[in-house]
Amino acid sequence: MSLITMSKSLALEIPGVAQTFAGTKLNEGLQKIYNETDWSFQTQQAGWNCPGLVASLGTVTATPYSATIIGDAVATAAWAALAGRPLLTELQFRNPSYALYNIIGYETTSHAPFATLTLDRPWMEPITGAGQPYWIYQAYFPVPVSDFTKFIEIRDTTNNAPVDFTSISQDDLSVMDAQRLIFGPAVPTYAVPWGTDMRVGSATLGYIMYEIWPHNLSHMPYSFSYKRSGPLMVKTSDTVPYPLSEELVMHRAKELLYLYKEAQKGEQVERGSGADYKFLAQAEQKEYQIILKQIRAKDANLHRDFLTHSRSGLRQNATNDGYSTERLGLLNVGRANW
Repeated sequence: MSLITMSKSLALEIPGVAQTFAGTKLNEGLQKIYNETDWSFQTQQAGWNCPGLVASLGTVTATPYSATIIGDAVATAAWAALAGRPLLTELQFRNPSYALYNIIGYETTSHAPFATLTLDRPWMEPITGAGQPYWIYQAYFPVPVSDFTKFIEIRDTTNNAPVDFTSISQDDLSVMDAQRLIFGPAVPTYAVPWGTDMRVGSATLGYIMYEIWPHNLSHMPYSFSYKRSGPLMVKTSDTVPYPLSEELVMHRAKELLYLYKEAQKGEQVERGSGADYKFLAQAEQKEYQIILKQIRAKDANLHRDFLTHSRSGLRQNATNDGYSTERLGLLNVGRANW
């Protein structure tokens, strides 16, 4: 059944419940189901396509306290030649000796015939004026979905090497390479939480971003598997993901609706009059648990994470005790906390 069908059914079955409110409680119930256990459909695979050093030809004009970067004729031509993904607004800009800035805008009219980049904050480096060298590359990578919860593994596909995503933080990087002057590809490589994507107009606005370190100036892919919470039903035609069933979600939503109805009883409604919503909620909870047990058994056959502990020396390229997984092959992912 679709979202609209289930919403109509609940609105007809429970007095005083509007169809839109029923839809809200269906999604609330679905989210609780997502959070209640580890489902197979929550495990996904994706990757980052590190583009390397995208542009460095020509020079730029930068002015302290201004977020505007103006390219010379050569830089303007180099930026114009970039086609497709990644977009300039997905990349980072820096003078090779100084800090990184996110590029949030690109246009060719304000300082025509020269192209202009807009940075995410004012330029605050100790150099000013024209003729400055620059690099444009990608250091920060957004996770693939907004409801991302955690990585299972990340792999440098080119070197068939694990990427550690648990051991170090931004504070550690500030000690190890405060100016980000160490460059890869190198082993070991780290994926370090950087923050959320706050770039204006970004397609991944609000997504968690990770910094790949050492920064990679070569074009290289990274493969990973990860956990997401799960999609909520937004369109009227949306359905619940397999192996969940509409019956399971309906029982969970009914329980929530009955508890809501019980909470609405006030002084003007004598306790005990009308339906016993607490009893109805308990009955729905029992039915929910019966169906949940059946679906969990079915879903167990769909899991392919298979995290197994391994010891150093027992497997080629193993460097330390840790865990491996069959999602992307025998890959040591370090001392992850599961």
